Amino acid sequence: MTQFSGSCLCGAVTYQADGEIQRIINCHCLDCQQATGSVHTTLVFVPEAAVKIKGYPSSYTHMADSGSTMIKRFCSSCGTPLFSMNSRRQGVIGIRAGSISQKHIVEPQMNIFCDSAVTSTPMDDKLPKHARMPG
Repeated sequence: MTQFSGSCLCGAVTYQADGEIQRIINCHCLDCQQATGSVHTTLVFVPEAAVKIKGYPSSYTHMADSGSTMIKRFCSSCGTPLFSMNSRRQGVIGIRAGSISQKHIVEPQMNIFCDSAVTSTPMDDKLPKHARMPG
């Protein structure tokens, strides 16, 4: 089990996680680029039941190009992106790595949606690269 915590920039939304990290990925899809305003996002996936959220994050729901429904949750005060949920992965929450206080746990295992990566984005050559979402 891994315990970690985090918050948005202004501290209005905080969370505690106590569960097995299922995977850590760098996502280069266009949705993540637009939602974060960055060239990619790093997500730490854990069971949703393992995360206790304090505060009231807002949410935005949209359809991914894969056809799944995505829910993005963020602080309505400062706008910090915090969590993502995918209808194809029920019971799993992706936590934005930048919001985690214990940065040492963030060790990405792969890069996904590399076909839409910004070409100047450096990637660790030791990590597997997938053109889209792996199965």
